[in-house]
Amino acid sequence: MKMLQLETLLQAKDKLRQQIKANLNKLTQKEKDIQSTVVVNKVFSSKVFQECQRISIYLPMKNEVNTLPILKAMLNNGKQCFIPHYHNDDMIMSKLESWEHYEKLPINTWGIRQPTHFDVSNDATLNGGLDLILMPGLAFTKDGRRLGRGKGYYDKYLQKCEDLGQQPKTVALLFKEQLVEHVPISDNDKLVDFVFYPSEEEMSTS
Repeated sequence: MKMLQLETLLQAKDKLRQQIKANLNKLTQKEKDIQSTVVVNKVFSSKVFQECQRISIYLPMKNEVNTLPILKAMLNNGKQCFIPHYHNDDMIMSKLESWEHYEKLPINTWGIRQPTHFDVSNDATLNGGLDLILMPGLAFTKDGRRLGRGKGYYDKYLQKCEDLGQQPKTVALLFKEQLVEHVPISDNDKLVDFVFYPSEEEMSTS
């Protein structure tokens, strides 16, 4: 990609990030709770979630769909659970053994829990791989285009999975305010397999 094209792409991504962040900041906690409940129920009823056993799940920041009910259900129902562990520009998926294990994890600067000791050998890709990754992000299209927060953690991780011959399914969880008509992407940006968000009808009946 030419330098000018890259610069234009980065500017377009940054503009969309600011727009989505502003929209999310207008949501009340009650609105986020209602939407989260709808999305969580979609996950539970989905065939892809029911059929997968080794699942990576993000831990939610304040303006993200609340995944903790899914996390608790996974641990209670015997699914193998992995959570993101960030260190500088790298991310691994570390196994979470129990809800008690989760509650004992320290809270990082982003306000989410993660292990203190970063050890690449603990990554899920080196210990059986993943069946499914539940993904965060800022903006999505219905056909799976995704805009992250700019660090590229998930795109790089999915590329690592691909390089190792592993192909986990990916599901994006989002508020309806995060669904857009267009997301600018580059060749390195990975598409998401499934996009779960609340419809207006589901919002009115929840």
